[in-house]
Amino acid sequence: MFSPTKFAVTAALVGTMAMAPATRAWALTEAQVMERLNGVPVFTITDAQGTPLLGTLPKPQGQASANQPDQLLLFFLNPADAETTLGQIRQRTPDVGGRARVTVISMNDAYKAIEKNKDNKKVGFRIVPSQASLDSAKQVLSANGRGSDRLPTVPVFFAVGGQGNNQGMLTLEQGGKQLVPFFFERSDLQAMLDRARQGQPQVAQNAKIQVTSLFQVLDAMVSKDNKANPDAERFTFIPGRSAVEFVSRQQPAAPAQPRR
Repeated sequence: MFSPTKFAVTAALVGTMAMAPATRAWALTEAQVMERLNGVPVFTITDAQGTPLLGTLPKPQGQASANQPDQLLLFFLNPADAETTLGQIRQRTPDVGGRARVTVISMNDAYKAIEKNKDNKKVGFRIVPSQASLDSAKQVLSANGRGSDRLPTVPVFFAVGGQGNNQGMLTLEQGGKQLVPFFFERSDLQAMLDRARQGQPQVAQNAKIQVTSLFQVLDAMVSKDNKANPDAERFTFIPGRSAVEFVSRQQPAAPAQPRR
């Protein structure tokens, strides 16, 4: 059962951009990595009590299906995709769809649910990126001379700058901290670079957007000995604007302060 998550919705990233040298990935504990996902909302379909609604997978004809789960639980990164799926459920099975809703949870909670049910071979799980994210990933791969067979299941976008041996990931200074942001939507990263070019053209002008897999980033962040590392604060994942706006609309407004 999922309980709706209350998120601290933040404004768009604003700060001073810089270039971090290309070094090895920071090693974090698994708990630190999961904390990085607390601020990322995902959207799933549940009943009124928060129990997830599972989709039934068709059995492939003429193929071995022993390893294929019977049902599938979807976690959407784009709320519009979740609402579209909810509409389809209501149309096909009104008795079930009438009690269904889109529930917001953190990606951390989604991972916990996946981990808890990893031995249940009858249920599969899938994190579903937006179509725009997948299309953008294909474009970035193509621009870098890489085929669509390298398309990540869940793309995340980041920026690099500099040339040759001086090339590195672009970071953002905010609140006295150097952040390394990974965006779930390329358009949000592009918007940040466009804003930065107005104030820091020397840094942002030659920035290049790259794409990688969310799961590769998470794997690279976990240390082999599971020891804590203060660099955990540098990695941050930026949810799509549509996800942030959806969460903002769902959360109750703060009570007005009395006039003095």
